[in-house]
Amino acid sequence: MERIALVNPAYDYPVTRSRKLPRWNRIWPPLDLANAAAMLRQEGFEPVLVDANAERIDAGEVASRVAGCAKIFITSASLDRWQCPHVDIRGFVETVRAVKAANAQAKVYVMGPHGTSRPSDIWKMTMPDGIIVGEPELAIIDVCKSVRQSCIEGMYVETPGGIAFVPRKKFLDLNELPMPAFDLLPMEKYSYEILGDHFALFEASRGCPHSCTFCSAKQMYGPQYRIKSADRLADEVERAVKELGVRNAYFIDLEFTMDSEANRANVERLCELLVERKLGLKWACQTRADAVDEVLLKKMKEAGCEVVHFGVETGSQKVLESINKRVTFKQVEAAVRAAERAGMRTVAFFMFGLPGESEADMDETIEFAKKLNPTYASFNVATPYPGTAFFESVKDSLEGVFPACYEGVLTAAELKDKTKAALMKFYLRPSYMLKQLSSGDVKRLKDQAKLFIDMLR
Repeated sequence: MERIALVNPAYDYPVTRSRKLPRWNRIWPPLDLANAAAMLRQEGFEPVLVDANAERIDAGEVASRVAGCAKIFITSASLDRWQCPHVDIRGFVETVRAVKAANAQAKVYVMGPHGTSRPSDIWKMTMPDGIIVGEPELAIIDVCKSVRQSCIEGMYVETPGGIAFVPRKKFLDLNELPMPAFDLLPMEKYSYEILGDHFALFEASRGCPHSCTFCSAKQMYGPQYRIKSADRLADEVERAVKELGVRNAYFIDLEFTMDSEANRANVERLCELLVERKLGLKWACQTRADAVDEVLLKKMKEAGCEVVHFGVETGSQKVLESINKRVTFKQVEAAVRAAERAGMRTVAFFMFGLPGESEADMDETIEFAKKLNPTYASFNVATPYPGTAFFESVKDSLEGVFPACYEGVLTAAELKDKTKAALMKFYLRPSYMLKQLSSGDVKRLKDQAKLFIDMLR
C-alpha cells in the first residue's frame, strides 16, 4: 500500500513573530488534511498525517516522520488559516527544504494560501514538484491516482518550457467527503482558550458570496458557496464525540448562518439533531451580524452554541463603506444584543490600518467597541493579502512578498501600539471588569485574564 504524507508545519506559539508585527497562533486541527487523509484511505492509500504545529516538532523531525512516503504534501496554512494566513512563512519553507533534502526519492508538493496567491514566489522559495492552487483535497487525490499532471485542476508547475497551470473548474462536494481522519491527529493537543480542550473543527459550509476588500478567502475557497447537509454533519459530530471524546468545537465556516433560505434551514436542522442526540457538545461559530436573529440564536444556544464571533472590523462609517462590508452598525448592535439575550458569549473582531483610515477613524472604532461591549474584543492590524482589493489598492507602497501591514497614516510600530492601547481601553474599563466578575465563572475569568495578557504580548 503506497504511503502518502500530509504535513502541517509548526509556527511559533502562541504568538508568531513576523518581520514587523506579532500574530496570534492557535493549535487547531488541520481539517483539510484530515479530509484528504480520509479520501486517500477511501482510494486505497495509507495516509501519514503529521501536524508539526500541534506536536511542536521541527523541520528535521518532520523529514524523519515522512521517510518512505512516495508523495508528500506540505501546506503553508491549514483550513482555519485560509481566511487570515501567516505572513511569516519561514517555518513552512524550512520544512519543505528539509523534507526534500532527506527524501530525495519522494515527490514533494506544496499547497495553501501562499502558493495560491503567489505561486511563482513560492516556487522559487521551495522548488517543489508542484503547487496546488486553491482548495487541495481533489488535487491531492488526482496526484496520488497518477492523473497526468497537465490535466490536474489546480496544479501549478514551472518548467524550462514555461508555466503550466490548469484552473480549477470542479470544486469539492462536501457531502461526498468521508468522515475526517481525526484518528490520525493528536486530538489531545487541540484546544480553544475560550471553550476548552477535547477540541475539534467542523465545517458546515465552504465559501462566501460576499466580497469584503480585505478578505483573502475566496482565493482558496473558490467562487462556489457549498453546504454540507445537517444530517451528514451531525453524524460526523456524533462520531467525534463518542469515539474521540470531543467536547468542544468550532464550526470553521466563514459565515455559519449565511443569510439564505437553504442555509438557514440547514442550520436549524443541525441544531435540532444536536439537541435530539444529546451529545453535550459546546461549540462556537463565526457569522455576519445581518444573518442572525433572536429565534435562530436561541435554537443555536439550545443546541450547545456558547460563543458567536462577529467580524465588525471598524467603528467608522467611512471605513465601513470603503471595505464593502455591507452591514450597518445598527445590525451589529442588534446581533450582539440578541446573542447575549440568548445566553451566549460574543466576540467582535476589529482591525486598524485600512486604506484611507485616519487615526480619528481608529479612535471611533475603539469607542464603538466599548459601546458594543461584547464579551471579548480582538483588535488586529489589517493585513494586505496578495490578491485582495486591499492589496491591489496599496501594492505600490508595500514591501516583501507577503507584507505584514500597510503603513499609511501610521507605521507598523504605531499600529502595534494602537492595538495595545485599544485592548487596554476596552478590557480595563471598570464597567467591563464588574460585568465579567458578576458572572461568577472563575474558570472563564482566568481564561479571559490569560487571553488579555497573551494579546498584549
